[in-house]
Amino acid sequence: MVGNPAAYEPGLALSLSNLGLRLSAVGRREEALTAEQEAVKIRRRLTVSCPAAHEPDLATSLSNLGALLLEVGRWEEALAVAEDAVGLYRRLVVGNPAAYEPGLALSLSNLGLLLSEAGRWRKALTATDEGVEILRRRAGGNRAAYEPNLATSLSAWAWVRYAAQQDLSGALRATGEAVEIHRRLVAMAPALFLSPLCGVLSLQAELLIRLGHLEEATEILSWLAAHEAIVDSQS
Repeated sequence: MVGNPAAYEPGLALSLSNLGLRLSAVGRREEALTAEQEAVKIRRRLTVSCPAAHEPDLATSLSNLGALLLEVGRWEEALAVAEDAVGLYRRLVVGNPAAYEPGLALSLSNLGLLLSEAGRWRKALTATDEGVEILRRRAGGNRAAYEPNLATSLSAWAWVRYAAQQDLSGALRATGEAVEIHRRLVAMAPALFLSPLCGVLSLQAELLIRLGHLEEATEILSWLAAHEAIVDSQS
């Protein structure tokens, strides 16, 4: 590494990024953040000398970093990183839409959530609209490949509208679609998809309460309570 950093830094950045994800998964958020920040630093430097080779990895690391900053409550920094990630993915999409549109869509959804935290509702609504539109279009040709990302973007779309108190009926329909997708995915891989299913069901219950459908909301909350121990064991 010391003698030839250019040869080994890509591998180091990958290892740091993977380490960050693993540390985050076990709740060691500050350590995860430090690892991902170092990965971003390396990848930014590599991108200067060879953008085509390293920009995709930088986009991935920026997305990861934004999520980690969000986890530790550093909203403004997370928002700035999310905006960088979206900008980078937009450039990548120009050259290869099929490869990078899914990443752009998820980055837009993450950006929408962060914009909503900042009270920038119009931009948040626009970002989540675009994220869902991209994934619906991609899923038209291969639904199974894009359904997990579509469910994630639908959940973000619904959350932003719930937070903004706009189109709650539309938000409820979006959670219904996301729940339907997640239930299919849970049947195939419970450990991966039960927690996201519970997250969108919780939002769905809140929307039902706001819209006056108390009986349906109670049924969902009872289901969530019954499955809480299982979700905790898989976290």
